[in-house]
Amino acid sequence: MNKIFIILILFFFTSCGFKPIYKLSSDNLNAGTYFVEIVQGGSRETIDEINSLFVSPINADYKVSLYIEENLSPLIINTNGTVAKYRIEVVIKYILISINSGEAVSEGIVRGFAQYDVGSSEINNEETKASMIKSATNNAVQIMISKIQTSISQLDDN
Repeated sequence: MNKIFIILILFFFTSCGFKPIYKLSSDNLNAGTYFVEIVQGGSRETIDEINSLFVSPINADYKVSLYIEENLSPLIINTNGTVAKYRIEVVIKYILISINSGEAVSEGIVRGFAQYDVGSSEINNEETKASMIKSATNNAVQIMISKIQTSISQLDDN
């Protein structure tokens, strides 16, 4: 009885007519390749996170120059003057440059945010801060990738 039930469920899901709206093809993956160059700014955590998210292709069509700024601001200050919670902001200004022409194709600014509570241990605070910087950087980079891919696809349509 269980085998028949499983077969019916599999048959239903394979025959329901579901087709993905967005499908990655090999054409989409190879079109508009780019590499990233960090020009200015960024802590070790930010640079490591960016380097882990991008793989530089051999024959890139575009170069993305990054200017990074990190801001750490207190969110909650205790009555004795100590900080209980920090907000981290990673601001990335990017410029998309065509390698063939050498001119800027697109540019913009993206921001990533994270917060962390201050604990009693300085070691834990530094580890948490590093982790939150990576998280904020990841958030900003995901938005930047979306904007860059949109710019590249608009250029390729023209």
